Amino acid sequence: MTETARQPALAQVSPRYLAGGGDPRWVTAPLQQVYRWQIAHLPLSPVVRVIPRDRKAELHLSPDPDQPWWILRHLGAGEEEPWTMSFGARTPAEIITAATTAYAAGPTPEDLLDPVTVLEQAGWPSRHQRHFDSPDGHVHIGRLANGSWHIKVTAGMEPWRISHQQVAIWEAHFTEHTPPHVVAAFLTDLVSPDPVLRHERTMAPALRYSVRIQRERVPAQQAEATLWARVDRLFPLSTNRELPPSPQRPDSPLPRRTR
Repeated sequence: MTETARQPALAQVSPRYLAGGGDPRWVTAPLQQVYRWQIAHLPLSPVVRVIPRDRKAELHLSPDPDQPWWILRHLGAGEEEPWTMSFGARTPAEIITAATTAYAAGPTPEDLLDPVTVLEQAGWPSRHQRHFDSPDGHVHIGRLANGSWHIKVTAGMEPWRISHQQVAIWEAHFTEHTPPHVVAAFLTDLVSPDPVLRHERTMAPALRYSVRIQRERVPAQQAEATLWARVDRLFPLSTNRELPPSPQRPDSPLPRRTR
């Protein structure tokens, strides 16, 4: 047996919003390696906490089954209002990082796309530009009058039945005052048709029944390379925005999560 054949293979899963949580380093690695957010949690703690150098925000990853796993709080200062965005355990890390990276990098003229426009251009049906649904009926998005957003993703436990119970897979919330470019970045990645890589056997049954799995598998090593390639692509952008050089990539990876 060749070395390539012995490597664990990952499935290419779509739609990405039903792929499950994935590798949390997709969220934490860009913040720490490119934007120099600092670790602020105790060693061996089950809670991960990182903060930016200006200490205007904090990102928590907390394995609480009754609460959102990911919470980013912008604390507000001066004329800036505080706001929060939160994500459930099975929110794909690739989608979360679109929002956290957009916040860490700050807006550019190219980023100033209205969140509603993102959904309309993707062809997601809307009701009065307040409620949006994915064409497959799994994603439900609400925009409240105060500017907050709520995203809920559902799937059927037994999709082969004509009438089957829908269960909540994950939810995301963006409170009032969340910058529009952060919400738009999240929604842009949410509607992307590109698959993401997952260990198929670790996916919850409700997810496996509702996704499309491409037959061609990808070596797990390639997923690792894809993650660090994304981090490397962000370095020129951070340099253009006059951020100081990033520390070297850590030798030991952060713990994985595939829930």
